[in-house]
Amino acid sequence: MRIFIKLCLVALLFTACDETESAIFDPATGQTGIGFGTDVIDVSVPVGGITTTAQVFSTTVSNEARSFNVSVADSNLPAGSFTVGTVSIPAGSHEGSLDVTFNYDSLEDFVEYLLEVNVETSNGVQAFGSLTYTLLREFDINEFVCQDLTLEINFDNFGSENTWEIVDSSSNIVFSGGPYTDGTAGTTITEDLSFAPGDYTMTFFDSYGDGLFDGNNTGSYNLFCTAQAVVSYAGAVGNFGSENVDNFTINDN
Repeated sequence: MRIFIKLCLVALLFTACDETESAIFDPATGQTGIGFGTDVIDVSVPVGGITTTAQVFSTTVSNEARSFNVSVADSNLPAGSFTVGTVSIPAGSHEGSLDVTFNYDSLEDFVEYLLEVNVETSNGVQAFGSLTYTLLREFDINEFVCQDLTLEINFDNFGSENTWEIVDSSSNIVFSGGPYTDGTAGTTITEDLSFAPGDYTMTFFDSYGDGLFDGNNTGSYNLFCTAQAVVSYAGAVGNFGSENVDNFTINDN
């Protein structure tokens, strides 16, 4: 059943799932479509590099193993910093994979990179949807110095349910905020916060117990380094219940 559900999603490109069940599982007459199992993969590249494996699905099976070339649609990665493999689908299977390798040494710290790829097809096979990799080179946050942070809150529709506080290692409240205004779904506010070196705990509260999700609108919050926005110290997205807690350290120069 789980495989069939995945294939139904793939088959929606062509026709309704209840009309194509026999075609999907008929390798002789079924229309072949190739698509990725997800739209975006976030990658953190460690020292030594990393190889990521993405799921790929076909609407038909074949008695022979199949492979498809992959092309780069968009990228800001340096030349030589990645290697894109081919889509491989084993014989008798609807599910295959694509391996992409990213090299650590060619990347720079705190730079957000992007790689978008497409499946190349021929002979009546249809490809749909691209796959985007978003990546950063790993860094040691314990050695990173940033004392000026920005708190960004993107609200759901019930800001009056939200409060937050940041305490130091002695449980003294050093910063706090909220409650906020209702009816502001999608509104974003920012606050600039300057910290002394030390250990801190940030707690974000929701009095209703559904975090930053009101059933229709998904909110988020993020506490990040003002000078390097990719360095995040605390945050959450959507429904995290009554509270979300993050511990972090502000390093000394």
